[in-house]
Amino acid sequence: MKQFINLENWNRKEHFLFFSRFDDPFFGMTVNVDCTSIYNQCKEENKSFFLLSLHKILKAVNKTEPFRLRIENDQVVCYDLIHASPTIGRDDGTFGFGFFEYEPDFNEFVTSANNEIDSVQKSVGLNMNEVTKRADVIHFSSIPWACFTDLKHATSFRIKDSVPKISVGKYFLKENHVWLPLSITVHHGLIDGYHVGQFLQKLETEML
Repeated sequence: MKQFINLENWNRKEHFLFFSRFDDPFFGMTVNVDCTSIYNQCKEENKSFFLLSLHKILKAVNKTEPFRLRIENDQVVCYDLIHASPTIGRDDGTFGFGFFEYEPDFNEFVTSANNEIDSVQKSVGLNMNEVTKRADVIHFSSIPWACFTDLKHATSFRIKDSVPKISVGKYFLKENHVWLPLSITVHHGLIDGYHVGQFLQKLETEML
């Protein structure tokens, strides 16, 4: 479900109109997130760090309203629930796009996600379809081979995209804490640095 935003009554109307005219209206930042607690939980309970960290990210996304905003046919809509369209790697070095439906219960989320991982790994090519191209998602990727300090996504100026893109890198140990590099790229017509800060605060709470 989604609700339409009345631009005339929206306090971000001018911000939206201003940044929506840009060829590239996206901005991004990269931060390190303390993931010590969920790292230890995964070790102790034999859970997937990839899926648990993504589940925590989706929880924070769904609690941050600006991250649920999208631009559709030049109108702004707010979705009730946001899911994930992740990249899923294969043994041959390629990847395909998948769709993870968000479930508040982690065990239900894992069951559904593992089925999707298995399906995508058995497919070929990008596995792009109407489900993976949904707007009520975040585009998510894990790059566990590098502790990156910055990341730039490929961009097509012909496609009107407003989906947030969140990527994680290789976690690392520093001062007895485990840190996760996190890249966030968002449409400036919908989200400001203030809202990214709200998301990060919620994510830090979820990671405890």
